[in-house]
Amino acid sequence: MGSDNLSFFTQRQHPQWDVVDVKQIATTAIQQVLEAYEQKAPNIELRHPDEMLLTYGDTQWLTMAIGNLLTNSVENAPLNSTSAIEIVKQEKTIEINVLDEGPGVVPGNEYKIFKPFYTTRPGSTGLGLANVRTVMEKHGGGIRVGNQQKGGAIFTLVLQTLSRQQAA
Repeated sequence: MGSDNLSFFTQRQHPQWDVVDVKQIATTAIQQVLEAYEQKAPNIELRHPDEMLLTYGDTQWLTMAIGNLLTNSVENAPLNSTSAIEIVKQEKTIEINVLDEGPGVVPGNEYKIFKPFYTTRPGSTGLGLANVRTVMEKHGGGIRVGNQQKGGAIFTLVLQTLSRQQAA
């Protein structure tokens, strides 16, 4: 996904807006990460409500955003640990939580990690989280980061529900 991050940042193509099934893009992102990390055989769980969760956005961009977070999760988590995507429907938003069992985010780095070229990983472009932030801003959403009480990071993508967007 590293080369995708570089081309995304340099090409800046326009989003292709459409109705997006959030559970489907999460599933696609998981499949892409499982294929990319086949040797590592990561454990990835997807948890979501039964109802349809729709937003208006660019399928490819949103899949890349979730995939970047999941890639970071798999790369930072210990072997045989579990990463998870948890989709939660709020009143007017859909939250996509990406959780891992890694070391978490160093306090004080919560804002630095979203700057282009900032990285703590050798060989990384440092563009993944910057791209995720850009995608979320273009979708009228946001991103939060924190650490779980039991350890590990939690990144939350916030998207508008389709009904909220249609009312705007």
